[in-house]
Amino acid sequence: MKTTSIRTMKQIFSKLRRHAKTDYRLLILCNFIANLLVSAFSFLIWSSTVQKTFPPGGDSMKQVMMVFCIAIFGCLVFTVYAALLFFRYKSREIGIFMALGAGKRSLAGQLFRELFASMSVPALTGIVLGPLFTLGIWQIFRLFLPDKEGTVLSFTPFSLIICTGFLGASLLFCFLFAMRFLSRTNILDVLNEQRKSEPVRDVKSWYLPAGIFLVIFGAAAGYGHPWFFKAVFGIFAPAWGNLLYLPILPGIYLLILFFVIRGKRSKKHPYRKIIPRSMMKFQGRQTVNNMLIMTLLIAGACFAMFYIPMLASGNLFATNAWEKDFSMRLRADQDMPDREEILQLAGEYRLTLKNWTEAPMIVLGKDGTGEDIDENGKYVYQYREVISDCIAISASGYEALTGDHLDLSPGIYDECIDQSSAYGPDTGTTLLTNMITGDALDVTFGTVHYSHTLSGFTVLNDEDFARISRGLDNSWKETFVQFDTDSPYGTEDEYRFSQALRERLVSASSGAGMDSSYYSRAAKAYCDEHGETYWADNEPASSVHFSQEDADTFQFWSLWKYKPYFRVMEQNDFFMNMAILFMTFLFMAIVCYTAALIISYTRSLTVALSNRQVYEDLIRLGAGNEFRFRSVRQQLSKIYSLPTILGMTAITLFFLMILFANDGRISLSEGIGLGVCLVIMLILGMIICLFYRRTLKTVCRMLGIRTSRV
Repeated sequence: MKTTSIRTMKQIFSKLRRHAKTDYRLLILCNFIANLLVSAFSFLIWSSTVQKTFPPGGDSMKQVMMVFCIAIFGCLVFTVYAALLFFRYKSREIGIFMALGAGKRSLAGQLFRELFASMSVPALTGIVLGPLFTLGIWQIFRLFLPDKEGTVLSFTPFSLIICTGFLGASLLFCFLFAMRFLSRTNILDVLNEQRKSEPVRDVKSWYLPAGIFLVIFGAAAGYGHPWFFKAVFGIFAPAWGNLLYLPILPGIYLLILFFVIRGKRSKKHPYRKIIPRSMMKFQGRQTVNNMLIMTLLIAGACFAMFYIPMLASGNLFATNAWEKDFSMRLRADQDMPDREEILQLAGEYRLTLKNWTEAPMIVLGKDGTGEDIDENGKYVYQYREVISDCIAISASGYEALTGDHLDLSPGIYDECIDQSSAYGPDTGTTLLTNMITGDALDVTFGTVHYSHTLSGFTVLNDEDFARISRGLDNSWKETFVQFDTDSPYGTEDEYRFSQALRERLVSASSGAGMDSSYYSRAAKAYCDEHGETYWADNEPASSVHFSQEDADTFQFWSLWKYKPYFRVMEQNDFFMNMAILFMTFLFMAIVCYTAALIISYTRSLTVALSNRQVYEDLIRLGAGNEFRFRSVRQQLSKIYSLPTILGMTAITLFFLMILFANDGRISLSEGIGLGVCLVIMLILGMIICLFYRRTLKTVCRMLGIRTSRV
């Protein structure tokens, strides 16, 4: 039999590594998964496709970055925690080497090399596979969509900076903890590292109400602080105002402490759960810390998952409530299709048009008080004779479109809004201006009319409409057209007709006809007349003026000022047009959820490692298998159930607060969306339950406990 002599410390560690592969498995797996998720997430968020889709500084991008930061923090936590478990595995070996006279410097060098190799190789592998993982899932998702250019994913090199920074931070923290581990001078401390307890002081009864108060206060203060600073101090909320969310963390921490350590105690049987409760108490500090991170990750995953059903339910209700199947704004200065051309196009697709209505419209300038922020962050309000566009129709035109007769007096205007809108009518307009002649019309608000297709239109008395229209050229004139279709051979013909009509409208649009919805020609003309710079002129031209090449992009689809509203196209293309947003939020949910599962798994293994001696002592004291199994189950169930319940409950209440704060009510579409969100949380909870059962079997096997009932 061939033998080899071991002469160096490196050979000893190599021999130990081959015979203790399980000690390295968790560290390697956690680093691979963490860097894979971070890499995939980074390449997705900083891809040019996603960056062009999400408006910079918008609410959607803020939500993406918030969840991304939570995911990064969670991945960093379970990576570092896996290293701490690795030190526990190695503590006995290191202690024996120290007892045999090995120097700390040589041991530190070997431990750092072991740590670096076990972390860097799987981490680099995860970083390399990250974009491939993202691209693979993206391509699978695109199989269910028409192959449009706007859904092609392209990456940017900036993502590598994020991945490198995460890997560097992981190595730095792990090396710092390794130095702290080796800095102990007492050999027995190193040998007994696995038996070290993490006790928590006694938990008082006031932890529960204090935790609830801090969570509610943090959510309300963090979400409502912009309104508070504006209403009370008249200033734009400072960046540090987001720190007002922080009380949520100690609030959740207190709640977890209360339920983990104190919980509900039975007066008749106060000692029934004394062993698992004592174990959790004496090892509870790190357990509670991990459960806090799990709560945040599960809340972040649910928050990301909520985006899809809430947006989808709102779109479904909105499109079903449209008064007509097809509605569009046709500029008078461009070669737009007339009724005969549209009838002919419909005939090519075997459709019959019905309920055709049309009415002339004009674009005017309307006055208002503008809101701006000075260099000191104070809100500045200034009245302007022309602050935005006003799309006006006559009372007779409104009657032609809706069938409702309006008896408007001269100088009175009515507003049309969507009944489901969170914003009310514009009641403050007092002056309408013809941007060609400069003629002005003094007006007063009359009443509001609810209409989905006419939302945002202003209705004027016929005489006022005719007078203020004099002198306008065709670039300020439009025709609003709406109609229904009869499709005897199925909706496929109607869909293909809507595609052809939309392409016809886009191809005929140019110049001002390709403006975005927030670009006001009236405000631009007013600023030029007074020698001022219109704010949109400081923006990139591509963000306020579209081109024909942008016709298949998400921003054009959502922000084009003259976007036609075709019910069949809106319903069929909704998920395709929102594909990038849905994919991004779905990916965020996967990352956060996976990180939460890994943290729960690593903490469960710690329970087995830390309590192995305790359970062996219980056998010597006569404890049966059923008693030991129940003790393990009670500990692990809290690790999984508490973060899940707290995270899902907190994010549901937070979401309800946001919806109610928008318009003071929960609409039917929002209620249905919340119902779908509850179903999603139920599915996620079931996945956690299955993962818990699998982990329970693993821990029981490590402790020598039979699991026939699991």
